[in-house]
Amino acid sequence: MLKKFGSDERGVFAIMVAVVLIPVLLAIGFAVDLGRYMKAESYLQELADSASLALAAAREKDKTKLTTMANEFVGANDTVPFVDDIHVSSLVTNDNLIDLGLNAQLKTYFMGLANIHTMNVNANAEAIRAVSGSVEVALVLDNTYSMIDSDGAGSTKIATLRTAATGLVTELFKNKDADVRIAVVPYADYVNVGTGNRNQPWVSVPADYTTVPAEKVCTTKTTKSVCVKTNPTYACTKDVDGVIVPTTCGGGCAEYQDQTVAPYQSCTGGGSGTSYTWYGCVGSRTTGELRLSDLVPATPYPGYLNVKDKPACPTAITPLSKDQATVTKAVSEMNAEFKKGSYVYQPLTYIPSGLIWGLNVLSSTAPFTEGLSYDKTNIKPRKVVVLMTDGENTLRLNTADGKHLVPSGTAANKLKQMQQTDTDTRAICKTIKDNKIELFTIAFNLDSEDAKSLLSSCATDADHFYDAKDSAALMAAFSGIAQSLTQVRLAR
Repeated sequence: MLKKFGSDERGVFAIMVAVVLIPVLLAIGFAVDLGRYMKAESYLQELADSASLALAAAREKDKTKLTTMANEFVGANDTVPFVDDIHVSSLVTNDNLIDLGLNAQLKTYFMGLANIHTMNVNANAEAIRAVSGSVEVALVLDNTYSMIDSDGAGSTKIATLRTAATGLVTELFKNKDADVRIAVVPYADYVNVGTGNRNQPWVSVPADYTTVPAEKVCTTKTTKSVCVKTNPTYACTKDVDGVIVPTTCGGGCAEYQDQTVAPYQSCTGGGSGTSYTWYGCVGSRTTGELRLSDLVPATPYPGYLNVKDKPACPTAITPLSKDQATVTKAVSEMNAEFKKGSYVYQPLTYIPSGLIWGLNVLSSTAPFTEGLSYDKTNIKPRKVVVLMTDGENTLRLNTADGKHLVPSGTAANKLKQMQQTDTDTRAICKTIKDNKIELFTIAFNLDSEDAKSLLSSCATDADHFYDAKDSAALMAAFSGIAQSLTQVRLAR
């Protein structure tokens, strides 16, 4: 029996099978855990991609807040139970980029036999913001006299506007592969279409002229009405487009008296006459409802002459341009006041004038034809109007000649006239939106709730209206618009 037991090899085979089976089982277990790791890695990458796109699409720029948003996004979208402790491991961000890293832990099933109980899983995604495709933007910007007022931060409103608008222009032109074109439409009481367009069929400008003075006629007189009592003068203020301007009130003669004087010559007429010329100002069309649309371009806009060397109208329109330097220069030259000697141009506010020319520069038909045809989906091209104002309408339309005048008559009549201006503003906004043009509106340091309601109703939706209460908010508004016009995509 001992001899048979010593020669029996069946137990050796069992032992050999057991020895061989252990590494085979470990290999199978490692393969299972490796498969789970690859699945976890793929899942984490998808989560990182989605989170980076969400952050890039948000308006937030603060890194701490963005990190919180990323962790909240991960927590809300984590649906796989076998991946633990998913969290943000890195975040690099600037105005145009979100570089997000995620880290997680994967518990192993079989690798624990080799004392490997967890594996680190990492993923990284980079999302960028950039304008893409074809984009046409009309910047309809307030150049009224109130814009010379302080912005509350050591500068003027017009200077802050120039800075904010320049930032938007710079941002939109960053992607050199995109077809971006921007127009600048400064507006105040009127819009300036540029003196180079004087002979265009879409504008009707009378010829320059000089008045012929009446013949000088003199008579000899021996009496003169002399002021013997004057009214006192005192310091006071007046409101010019929302700006409180110091002035002098009172004065004038309270009592005249005829007195006999030495014979003298009293003359009338003579002089050199007054010259009138065109500085680019145009008013509103008065035919039917054409003042509210870009229809019937054959019906011209009325051009108005001004006394020579006393120009009116803000800086001229810059049509849609692909050249960043041209657009930036147009923004930098905007001004809300003009002075020459004793002459001061202090324009009031007529928003419909700016809006209708914002529409005109985007339309493919005259007056300006740089714009592409409208797309029903507003994608190819994407057309955008940005309307900014720091005040409410202060002028009315004179339907007889298309001029924009100060309200007149009784208080009730003045109110009715201004309500009509606001109604025209809303009508042009509707025309813009009916053409599927995206419309952003910005109220800058505006106290009037009625005016803000007007701008809010004009905007495409609530997200397209900005109530910028100070200069920092105005900068943020233009930055937010730039961000809205950029498209988010994965770069890595």
